[in-house]
Amino acid sequence: MYFFSRVRIRPKLIETQLAKVLSDSSYNVHRLLWDLFSEEKQRNFLYREEIARQQFGTGAGIHGEPVYYIVSSTKPSQKNPFFWAEAKEYQPKLQQGDRLRFELRANPVVTQELDRENPKQYLKERSRRQVADKDKLTKKHVRHDIVMNAQRTFLKTLCSELGLQTHLPLDPKKQELKKALLTHGGCKLDERLTTLLKGNFRYAERLQQAMRLDDKLEWAIKATVDVELEKWMVVQGEKHGFSLFRDGNNQYKLQSSAYRWHALDKKAGKEEKSGFSSVDFVGELEVTDVEKFTKALLEGVGRSKAFGCGLMLVKRS
Repeated sequence: MYFFSRVRIRPKLIETQLAKVLSDSSYNVHRLLWDLFSEEKQRNFLYREEIARQQFGTGAGIHGEPVYYIVSSTKPSQKNPFFWAEAKEYQPKLQQGDRLRFELRANPVVTQELDRENPKQYLKERSRRQVADKDKLTKKHVRHDIVMNAQRTFLKTLCSELGLQTHLPLDPKKQELKKALLTHGGCKLDERLTTLLKGNFRYAERLQQAMRLDDKLEWAIKATVDVELEKWMVVQGEKHGFSLFRDGNNQYKLQSSAYRWHALDKKAGKEEKSGFSSVDFVGELEVTDVEKFTKALLEGVGRSKAFGCGLMLVKRS
């Protein structure tokens, strides 16, 4: 048995610091929501955070406090001092071929296999960390934020194609790559970006506007990221029993927005930043495997499920 719940801060607490505490930290939210399922030793819920004003309008008693949608395998407690929950049984009734609109906040990552025979780059990155044995390669794979990875890969590829490596440091940051392109790319960069945008149905119309080179580069980066996020969603569909719908122009009915980095508390004794990114997806899908898709609705899609990612909200088209 599963339950779908809408959870809000108790009215008397809205004007206190609780709403701020919740908005400041994904980990704080994670810990406080788990108190709704205090008898569970393992996390048994997914959640998505929204803003009450955006969900319910501007009526009496509605403010900018968070509201949470939760799918769980047990009913949330009604005795929690901070939250009150409206819960109902959740038993998705689906058939193969069903067409659904969906919303998904996800943590899209790309996994890179490490070259264990030549691990120089990984060990170089590891050298900045406080670890007992910096020369020991223990990982076989490493995960990257798909948005940041797509941006960096695209910029590095452009620099390589235009022969700008001599203008870059050994391990260039994103801003250094951009600076080299905009300073030394010139007409060749402009032509390359124009070709890229012309070949992208959604962004080709941008070329009808007068654009500076830096604006054109930003649009090309966005187009590249959109393509990578689209690929990620297609792969999720293959894993979880759905396919993305296409429109009359043979484009996926999918929009991605609200990229955000969520910082988590640093672990004791470690200097590297800790956290995860999230992206909001909205689109239309077709159910291809009822069992797999039902499992995805109940157990989530992607990573960082403990911190508000992975819950797919659906309704019929």
